[in-house]
Amino acid sequence: MAESRKRARLSDEEEVDEKPFVNHPTLYFDDGNVILRTGWTLFCVHKSLLSKHSLVFANMFRHNEDRFRGLTQLTMEETREDLEALLSVLYDGLRIDVEELSVETFPALATLLRMATKFQVDRPCKDIIACIRAQWPASLAQHDAREDTVRATLAAAPAPPAPVGNGKAPAMGQGQGQAGAGPSNLNVNAVAAQGAGGGGAAAAAPQQAPQEDLIVHPGSVIALLRECKYNDASLLFPLFYALSRTTWQFGGPALGHHLAPLSVADMERFVVGIERLRSSHASRAALLPPFDAVPTNPPHFCSAGAQQLWSSLVLTPLATKGLQRAHQPLEEWRDVVPLINAQYLRYQICQVCAAAIVIKINTYRQNLWALLPTFFELV
Repeated sequence: MAESRKRARLSDEEEVDEKPFVNHPTLYFDDGNVILRTGWTLFCVHKSLLSKHSLVFANMFRHNEDRFRGLTQLTMEETREDLEALLSVLYDGLRIDVEELSVETFPALATLLRMATKFQVDRPCKDIIACIRAQWPASLAQHDAREDTVRATLAAAPAPPAPVGNGKAPAMGQGQGQAGAGPSNLNVNAVAAQGAGGGGAAAAAPQQAPQEDLIVHPGSVIALLRECKYNDASLLFPLFYALSRTTWQFGGPALGHHLAPLSVADMERFVVGIERLRSSHASRAALLPPFDAVPTNPPHFCSAGAQQLWSSLVLTPLATKGLQRAHQPLEEWRDVVPLINAQYLRYQICQVCAAAIVIKINTYRQNLWALLPTFFELV
């Protein structure tokens, strides 16, 4: 009788299955034919689907003989969250329903890009890279268009609170609310939502929040791209320039926060690139560039007036604002153009000569943009 109460010996597979495994709530399919195990979480999925979209998975299945619950089993080194991100996209038709990077969506997209790159699933990689290119475009015209959107969003946002304490307005880089100073990677949807939220604690937050807390920082994106072996200069240089726009000067905890994700090599590229970019900007602004006579009858150029205009609208603002604007030279030059168009008559400059000055500035902006990959040593 005592012997009949003895427990029958379990097979090895049954003993293993007694451990506290947890079936994933949405990615454990009854008709699945392969189990992916990470920690104590089990995914039961379809070998044909994973093999179709990932050569890495296909090779893993061919060289694996482990069995569990009567099915092929792969023990994965990735976390539950990592596998969940990749498998969810595979079962959702490879779709990524994200139009714009934000602080809310970036962590999940970063995980997915790492996983899709590792397992060679092309579609999610292409979609995420396209999203990055849209937010930091390689075209100057597209960069300007995004800048216009950001400025319009900032202009429509609630005004910053009145100064408190010593009565001084925040210093540049510490919450200034100038409409033209927002980084082009600002999450405009988040700013709009914040503006609609009204008062309370959000209303008392400094103006720095939309410019720092609501953006995906370029340094983090650069580090992600490097990790996933994306080294295309046209993808990286807009990010390096965007990062330079958030860096007013070297030193201090803010800079360390901005640059912490970068590798040592990219840190060196960034420092050298900033010096080259700002030196080029300052040297070009210091002197009125040479102009040929405009094709009037007789040919002429309004040299005296042009010199005064250049000194008043270009050189003097640069000297007085210093690093406050030198950190975003492309925007500085662009902002000069409407001033010239509005004020050239005050300097006794004819319309033809004013147009020649604007053309020269726009040409310089194009050249400066084209030099950014070289400045940051990406080519």
